[in-house]
Amino acid sequence: MNSKLLDANPLAATPIETPVAANTLLDDYGDDATFFYASPRLTFLGKGLHARLREPGREALLAHQVGELLAGARQAGIAAPIVAGALPFDADDAAVLFVPEQIIRAGRLAHGQIRAAAPQPLRGEIRQVPEAAVYHHAVEEALHRFATTPLEKVVLSRALEVHAPGGIDARALLTQLAAHNPNGFTFALDLFERGGHSIHRPLRLMGASPELLVSRHGRTLTANPIAGTLPRSKDPVEDEARGQSLLASVKDLHEHALVVDAVAKSLAPLCSTLIVPPKPSLIKTATLWHLSTIVHGEVADPSTSALDLAQALHPTPAVCGHPRDLAHAAIRELEPFERGLFTGMVGWIDETGDGEWAVTIRCAEVDSDKVRLFAGAGIVPASTPESELIETAAKFRTMLNAMGLDVPLEELL
Repeated sequence: MNSKLLDANPLAATPIETPVAANTLLDDYGDDATFFYASPRLTFLGKGLHARLREPGREALLAHQVGELLAGARQAGIAAPIVAGALPFDADDAAVLFVPEQIIRAGRLAHGQIRAAAPQPLRGEIRQVPEAAVYHHAVEEALHRFATTPLEKVVLSRALEVHAPGGIDARALLTQLAAHNPNGFTFALDLFERGGHSIHRPLRLMGASPELLVSRHGRTLTANPIAGTLPRSKDPVEDEARGQSLLASVKDLHEHALVVDAVAKSLAPLCSTLIVPPKPSLIKTATLWHLSTIVHGEVADPSTSALDLAQALHPTPAVCGHPRDLAHAAIRELEPFERGLFTGMVGWIDETGDGEWAVTIRCAEVDSDKVRLFAGAGIVPASTPESELIETAAKFRTMLNAMGLDVPLEELL
């Protein structure tokens, strides 16, 4: 495998050019929108529902089912259809995949020109799931398992439930997410009523993920594993010091290497060329520093689709742990809630097999009067319960800020 560094960031590839301004698609997001997706390369707005996945979507049958959806859409006269949606963390859970009745494409959002008024803070009760003390105990149990089993890393998550009796403006929330996360993957999709064909259910999945699981454009693939995190500081000097300390952190470099190695091993059998940088770089969001590695390659078989690549990778140690089976078992035992689509993948695929799938993090389930936020942290032998509580609290900030909620740190610990 070729391991030399790329000269250019493939996430900043030439945007798809269309006459439609991307920001117009954000402005047009409304009750009839079933899918919105904005990446560093392109923007999609899907309206209506043509067809959707009816069965739970067993992993082995998913590619066939997606192919049938696309073929049916083409036969129905939908030009250049896509299958959009999200796959869950656990392969036994139901995927939410569908063909929008109408799909409008554009290039990258002009983030500096997004009209985003200051959010009106939601007013209501905030509840931790689980309580911080329960999460603290779960991290302690993980540390015990590192000492007594072959487990090397496990990602443990928690949630916040925000009740807003006054209602939630989904469009305003999406606009905030897009405006303040210019280098990420901003998404919103209807989850639909289970077992029915109605598109009137208000429940949505919304977020702004910093992490690309994988994309395929022609035979070129890109993956961007992210692991190793520190909260940012409002003081510029301290903020820069935190970034540099993350880049030098033995604990975080080890956690990151576990993820990159797993990604490379999963992709290598599918690629004729795979370029894996020897060291990570720093990236930042509005609230966090991350260690990031951009993996670039060429698929050996042109029939290998973006969905095939995503399924080969998921779940990476960035959202599950290592070894995978032991980590998955620990998550089932130590997390007192079902993840559902959180830490799965969200994105799209077209008839050619091209597509993009982002890791479903920095996200929330949004109902008419309730938001459930999720955040997780990678636990390794050098972790402490206190540091992981702080990390998850910082990760909640992406959604909390978008909702105008300035929750004191001590209320999340």
